[in-house]
Amino acid sequence: MVGFQTKMRYGIQAEIFRMIPGLQNAQFARLGGLHRNTFINSPKVLSADLKLKVDTRIRFAGQVTGVEGYVESAACGLITGRLTAAEALGGSMDVPPMTTALGALIGHITGGHVEAESYSGARSFQPMNVNFGLFPEVTVEKPEGVKRWRGPEKTMAKRRAITGRALEDLKAWA
Repeated sequence: MVGFQTKMRYGIQAEIFRMIPGLQNAQFARLGGLHRNTFINSPKVLSADLKLKVDTRIRFAGQVTGVEGYVESAACGLITGRLTAAEALGGSMDVPPMTTALGALIGHITGGHVEAESYSGARSFQPMNVNFGLFPEVTVEKPEGVKRWRGPEKTMAKRRAITGRALEDLKAWA
């Protein structure tokens, strides 16, 4: 079962899976378990263009930067490759704007995130997928004639505004 990451012991997992109709006599080749991703403290060690602050000849990409998800990791790798290629050819290239999905994610991993205090009082950086919380705020006007505007309608209006702005900014960047 893809994505079955759990702390449950293997025997309990097998028991639960055998409750599913048709799996009563199944044999499992491998059961789920927690995995731990290894990642660097990107906000502390990487510059905005994904270069190592102490040695700008080195760039990082993908999951090790604190980017979560297959698409996000691949996109981070591609942008790192393009930044490096542009530099190798004697030019330069900007990272995507913070208003785009990849730009917001790169901004998060390179220091644009809000550092939260952990229970121990230490600052922490945690890997992140692309999500609407990473984008800069957008203001959306309440539709005329609507008294109370909240909930799903307001959320969807904000998301449409964020994605519309992202597409326009991405075109300008490209």
